[in-house]
Amino acid sequence: MEASYAVTWQEGDGSVHSGKLELRPGALVLEGANGSGPRTRLVPYEDLRSVQVVRSRDERLYGLPTLRLGTRNAEPLKVAGLAQPGIITELAENLTSMLDDEQRGGRLVVLLPLKEGAREQAKALLANGPPFDPVAVGLERHHVFLTDHEAVFVFEAASIEEVERLGSEPGLWSGAARWQELVAGPPRLAEDAYSWVRPSSTDEVFYGPEPGPGDSEGGDLYSP
Repeated sequence: MEASYAVTWQEGDGSVHSGKLELRPGALVLEGANGSGPRTRLVPYEDLRSVQVVRSRDERLYGLPTLRLGTRNAEPLKVAGLAQPGIITELAENLTSMLDDEQRGGRLVVLLPLKEGAREQAKALLANGPPFDPVAVGLERHHVFLTDHEAVFVFEAASIEEVERLGSEPGLWSGAARWQELVAGPPRLAEDAYSWVRPSSTDEVFYGPEPGPGDSEGGDLYSP
């Protein structure tokens, strides 16, 4: 999807810029200027964490319908539409769709076959936690499931690249040596054949009053 919108935007409590927002492959790009000169801000969709239409008039930019974007490791962005009616609603819908896609993130599932009777020993090893810091290696979630015949390791991160980087983590391979006496064969990678993620719109997208014709205070054109 590629689209361009005339907007005013602000990062954190910084200066307000007027220009455009473009939805490009892989990222949204904000380009604008003010008395301090031009400014460009690129936000990869994988860094997008929340999409919210602000409710309070005091939070809006110049009182215009305003979208607040939460991003990873950066201050939130406020974006107000110019000239185009319904721009904020359209942007919220488009970005929420991308947010849902990105929140699927990267997932790696490893199946490790176990020798007969090794389940309890495997459970004892897992009780000590992973041989690496999940936060330090960029994981969002990490699970291990046990059956009588295999251990299922699930690694999830914001992107598949972060999951793949786990393979270079020294602690992973040193910890794997503890399993040598328990495994019945080489590990196998599971294929992600089907996934479902609950849409995030009910939790992360909030629609406040939008201005109606001749109504500078805003009217409820869209139900909350």
